[in-house]
Amino acid sequence: MNETQANPFDKMNLIDVIKNSNIEELREVSGKIRSMIVETVHQNGGHLSSNLGTVELTLALYRVFDFPEKDILVWDTGHQTYTHKILTGRAPLFHTIRRKGGLSGFTNIFESPYDSFGAGHVGTSIAAALGFEKAKRLAGEPGEVIAVIGDGALTSGNALESLNQVVGQKSNLKIIINDNGMSISDNVGSFANNFSLIRTGKGYNTFKKQLKTFLHETHLTGIEAILEWIRDNMKHNLLPDSIFEAMGFKYLGPIDGHDLETLVRVLSNIKEGYKKPVVLHIHTKKGCGIDYAEKKPNIFHGVSPHEKTNGTKNKDEEKLSFSDAFGYTIAKMADYDEKLVAITSAMDIGTGLYHFKESCEERFFDLGITEQSSMLFAAGLALKGYHPVYAVYSTFLQRAYDQIIHDVALQKIPLIIGVDRAGLVGSDGPTHHGTFDIAMLNPIPNIKIYSPDSIRTMIQIMNHLSRQCWNVHTPVFIRYPREKENISYKEIEHLITDNKKINPEKWEVIYHTSHGAEYEIIIFALGTMFKSCQTIINHMNFPIKLVKVTSVKPMDLELIHTLFGSNKQKIVVTIEEGIKTGGFGHSLINYLRDNYNHQIESTKILGFENFTTHGKREDLLEEAGLDPNGILNSINEEIQNINQNHKIII
Repeated sequence: MNETQANPFDKMNLIDVIKNSNIEELREVSGKIRSMIVETVHQNGGHLSSNLGTVELTLALYRVFDFPEKDILVWDTGHQTYTHKILTGRAPLFHTIRRKGGLSGFTNIFESPYDSFGAGHVGTSIAAALGFEKAKRLAGEPGEVIAVIGDGALTSGNALESLNQVVGQKSNLKIIINDNGMSISDNVGSFANNFSLIRTGKGYNTFKKQLKTFLHETHLTGIEAILEWIRDNMKHNLLPDSIFEAMGFKYLGPIDGHDLETLVRVLSNIKEGYKKPVVLHIHTKKGCGIDYAEKKPNIFHGVSPHEKTNGTKNKDEEKLSFSDAFGYTIAKMADYDEKLVAITSAMDIGTGLYHFKESCEERFFDLGITEQSSMLFAAGLALKGYHPVYAVYSTFLQRAYDQIIHDVALQKIPLIIGVDRAGLVGSDGPTHHGTFDIAMLNPIPNIKIYSPDSIRTMIQIMNHLSRQCWNVHTPVFIRYPREKENISYKEIEHLITDNKKINPEKWEVIYHTSHGAEYEIIIFALGTMFKSCQTIINHMNFPIKLVKVTSVKPMDLELIHTLFGSNKQKIVVTIEEGIKTGGFGHSLINYLRDNYNHQIESTKILGFENFTTHGKREDLLEEAGLDPNGILNSINEEIQNINQNHKIII
């Protein structure tokens, strides 16, 4: 939906509408919301199938509860909250979602008071909701706290740890499990809906209390035990078995998450009838209401702008992403390495490892959303002589930091970690940008960090590490961006079989000579930043040495010694698509200051200084001064600060 199109909800107080509408009117609202989501997501990009699956649930929640004045709603993974945003005063701005300066694609506490907790990574909702509830109780405030979490997120250690705490904290938390990973037949769904309505209704609970009182007063406790045995056996034989009741929850469901009438009635009963923790299990369909999204829910989980409804792209069709190339390379290498295994944490499509899964399924392992466990699983495989490659998004790698330090690096376990989405990822924003991995990994002993500038270099690095023999002796992290390049599968196969060798720990220098200058500039460009720097060196009237850095750790000390062999004063500039503090630039400058300080006139570290917002990658790079013009301007300013007589000519 663009700015000129009519927004059906522009002038409405939607929450009042939801609370005062009948079920049929709510169904009409749900249809309008679906149309709005589909049109906007295909225009801006975003999460489609997950949001189409939560329309009715969101409407029912806002019909029954009073957010945020009295009750608190905590979403797990904010990419399913588009309906929530539309209902809470953001409908007029919905066309800006994921654009720079527009609405976030996730929940954001700085955007709206209805966004109680920012959620970019899964598994956070239950613990945060438990904290909210405890604060309300300490303050003597009334109201309920509801956490909505997906079935996939329950594999997260965070979620399981939090579930284990709820009963112990004497909580009344209401947890809704949005299960879109399995189907429920009509008969089971119908029975479950009706049985849940009975069990949550006032009449049932009043009768149960009265019966229990009568049995105690008449000392017929044996009959009570028999009735409880009948109840428990009925429940566990007729409904899906549940670990939740064993943990102390009241478990209800599964019910149809698209049946508005049932949802409203069950949620109302839960609100009024239970002073104990409840798990409500609902079943939803990803992509619900949109035929092509229902048929291919994984393809339409995340949609690029202007993506066609058959799952193909309107542009860049001849290009491959780094992720796709990485996964394809690993799959092909498995043909000649029978011990090569691939591991993902619920991201086989996103990381490109679906190639490996298709060609070598018996050596492919998807452990769900368990980054910590995945890292340890890879370590165990490596110690038994296998060659594990674990592909994980940079932003999710953060969750395995303890395992990287104490379990992998300390023991020098030989495995490869593909750090996908390193650097900016665009419209997903600060929770998904991979800008902290260098600073996070750099201090850890016994590891190596490579950062290729191109897909071709990345494949050559993989060749270096895994050709015939497994040339990996410590944990190796290969960080690569989300971007695409012009390369074909056929060329990848050629590169894999090519005998050309590359040592990623050797940096490459491109010289640009200019006479008569008092200083020389040495630019150390890491990974993706090398291309930007290539376009600027011919615009300078100073002698330039542009260094293509492919190895963050170890540094190429031999080349550094060569570069600082002359007595000419140096202006040192480092450029990286990562956070400056603790990053590549800081470690390099510290080394140079310790060893070549007498030759250094000045230093400049270019990178990110804070969390980066959402928007197009090129716009965000420009804002950070990491586009070619920004880099030129930074170098120009640095030289002007040293000597006003020397200027760069653009």
